[in-house]
Amino acid sequence: MDPIRNAFVVDATPALAFEVFTLGMGSWWDRAYTPDPDSFDGIAIVPEVGPPVAMVHGDSPYPFGNVTVWEPGARYAQTFWLAMDPAHPSTLEVTFTGTDAGTRVEFEHGGWNDDNASYREKYGDWSLLLDRYRAAVAETG
Repeated sequence: MDPIRNAFVVDATPALAFEVFTLGMGSWWDRAYTPDPDSFDGIAIVPEVGPPVAMVHGDSPYPFGNVTVWEPGARYAQTFWLAMDPAHPSTLEVTFTGTDAGTRVEFEHGGWNDDNASYREKYGDWSLLLDRYRAAVAETG
């Protein structure tokens, strides 16, 4: 099954685009896409391969993946099981490439297989979330 893909250019360096996507994820993530929008406090990411990526709701973390690639300014990836069975996660991968106009960001939500394909149709709103990411980069830059 084909991945969900989005590509665009932001007016920022690859380092800044990476930082806003990863460590700043909680600033651009829409609280409507969380288990409890009223108590959403952000997203916690440890900047290394292995640790969980978790939404924070008060004192309660809600893990929804693990960091699998951490290459600042170049590439980020994680497993992803938000609104899915954690035993059969999908994957997110984002690359950041410098251009004359800023940074080309290539986003891919893949890893679809027989065990998780039934969840794929839930993820039609990535373009809305990525619009929020682009706005966060513009505000930061």
